[in-house]
Amino acid sequence: MLGALADTTNYPEVELLAVDDRSTDGSLDLLRRWETSGRLPAMWVLESPGAGAVVALNTALDAASGEFCVQLDDDVKVETPGWIERMLELMRIDVAVGVVTGKVVLDSGEIQACGVDVVGPAGWRERRGPPGGDVERRVAEVDSGIGCFMMYRRSDALEAGGYDPEWSPVWLDDVDLCMGIRALGRKSFYLPDVVALHYMDTRRPQSPGLARLRPRQLARAVGRRLPRRVRQLIDSRAGLHMLAYYTGEQAERLRHHYAYWREKWGWDPRNPDMAEIQRRWGGTEICWAMDPERRAAGERVIAAFEASRAAVSGA
Repeated sequence: MLGALADTTNYPEVELLAVDDRSTDGSLDLLRRWETSGRLPAMWVLESPGAGAVVALNTALDAASGEFCVQLDDDVKVETPGWIERMLELMRIDVAVGVVTGKVVLDSGEIQACGVDVVGPAGWRERRGPPGGDVERRVAEVDSGIGCFMMYRRSDALEAGGYDPEWSPVWLDDVDLCMGIRALGRKSFYLPDVVALHYMDTRRPQSPGLARLRPRQLARAVGRRLPRRVRQLIDSRAGLHMLAYYTGEQAERLRHHYAYWREKWGWDPRNPDMAEIQRRWGGTEICWAMDPERRAAGERVIAAFEASRAAVSGA
């Protein structure tokens, strides 16, 4: 991953903060060798106390000195040369832009996410569409970035409170941060021509049958076909995807996280009460998709960005 990052990162003013969260597999030695190799000249290795991803992310956020930050997971390979410049071009087109996220592709070849939908009747879901379709190809405003590959202003993240430690050790922290940045009046956008490969499937043992459909995919596919009331009943007991995919410890963590999301944001992320969301967040960027003026403002940002690109390519 670091070799690919060195090959695709051309931006002259960049620092790479690599946080080792008390690993035991030799990762720290590997990072130290990279730190002194000179291939990534502004690389610094930080050590975290082994408390999980949220603490590690805040360790990096606190130590960063740049105006913009990119959250980049250790199992993600950036595929696009000049990716920082491309993301910054959209970040800088308008002060309203708070988060830019790229296209995240699984190592199986499937699209993992083109941003994340959070505020809608269908509930929280990773945004994707048919291969080569409009969802994948077009710049779009989205509710949230996906944490394994997203850019934001450091000042916004700090004003939003950083990565909320209540999500420790991991999960939901990225979208929560994006919601916090939206609450400040910023927007989030998906940029299709910046691509990252997420190596999730090679870490997960494959099981035969079901046309090689993984348990989480099966749960989602079945869950989407259930009536809303049935989904609510299942989710209230344990959660369909918990039953089909997660261990007992992971399921308990998700129960805590979902309960905390309801406490913090005021709606169930799986089965949202849209009227309650409007009551609590109407008139803010969190409800942008239900506000014609805010949707139009996002379209103007995209139009300005595309015009800027056309001007550069035509020069």
